[in-house]
Amino acid sequence: MPHPDRIAIVGASLGGLRVAQALRGRGKFEGTITLIGAEPHYPYDRPPLSKQVLAGEWGPERTLLDPPDKVDDLGLDLRLGVRAEALDLEARDVALSDGSRVAFDSLIIATGATPRTLPNTPDLDGIYTLRPIDDSMRLRAELANNPRVAVVGAGFIGAEVAAVARSAGLEVTLIEA
Repeated sequence: MPHPDRIAIVGASLGGLRVAQALRGRGKFEGTITLIGAEPHYPYDRPPLSKQVLAGEWGPERTLLDPPDKVDDLGLDLRLGVRAEALDLEARDVALSDGSRVAFDSLIIATGATPRTLPNTPDLDGIYTLRPIDDSMRLRAELANNPRVAVVGAGFIGAEVAAVARSAGLEVTLIEA
């Protein structure tokens, strides 16, 4: 299969968008490119979520990797707000959370990372992870209403969250396992 006509990209963040742009660049690929993303937002930059967005310095729209009209100009079959739930290699399609299926000749998986969660803490109030933009907005609102915060994980993101909270005047406990 030297020339695929349908490419599906699972993951609509930096990696997925840049692959789509590279495929379309200079008229290289004229077939169907389907970009699938679990979040309802156009592709955005994640690093500002734990800094500028969390601190309230930026609104979510400032994190967009490209303006929506520029993304639309790529002529993608953009599937935002749906999760890829199953992959059928024999049928060469991806099942989506809305019940639809996306057929492909070539598949690119660019899903990124998943934050670790604390065990045995399902649905407890006041416990947050920070991955999508909606997490950053919820955490920002929570930090504005609390004098103290404990941050579990002293890696790059955890340290940034702790620094933003401390700059906002909160008492911060940073915990590293």
